[in-house]
Amino acid sequence: MIHKLLPAQINVLLVILGLTGCAQWNYQDLSDPSRDVWQKPQGVVEKLSIARGARVADLGAGGGYFTWHLAKAVGARGTVYAVDTKESSINMIIKEMVARGTPNVRPVRAEPHDPRLPEPVDLVFSCDGYHDMNDRVDYFRSLASSLRPGGRVAILDFHPRGFFSSMFVHRTAKEEVRREMEAAGYQLLNDYDVVDSQHFQVFAKAER
Repeated sequence: MIHKLLPAQINVLLVILGLTGCAQWNYQDLSDPSRDVWQKPQGVVEKLSIARGARVADLGAGGGYFTWHLAKAVGARGTVYAVDTKESSINMIIKEMVARGTPNVRPVRAEPHDPRLPEPVDLVFSCDGYHDMNDRVDYFRSLASSLRPGGRVAILDFHPRGFFSSMFVHRTAKEEVRREMEAAGYQLLNDYDVVDSQHFQVFAKAER
């Protein structure tokens, strides 16, 4: 099974699965509870200190692996916008919402250049999606208008190291993320070391 592979190998298979259109297989394996061992979602969400009642955007939510952890953190009075550009991902999230009974999750079908958030949010969260974005500086510069006062942007992405990094561009260096976010008008708030294979940085709009 895919979930028994190393994170770098899973990353490669994500590309293959995306090309072959195996969306349901992709969802089942990447949402398997055994992923929790290396992804450490509870530890990641705890670092964010999300307030009850907060508005959060799960940017590039995929099948919703982190969405459900974020929904638990915001509580019944909060809202998590599960944002993705793929209709297949949105459909899987809707199906899972019904099964889980999570009324505080709202799927959002985004455009590549626009998350189409219906309201400003307290936190934009992105796991393993930053490297797939085009024109990232422009994207996050524009996204700043969708942040509430004191709003933050949290980015997790795989470290570009190991054999598979030379074969597939499916990751972004921590320093590159930081340079681009600063160019987009943000400043680094926190740099956490939670997941061995991923860097985890939190940004806020830079003070003028």
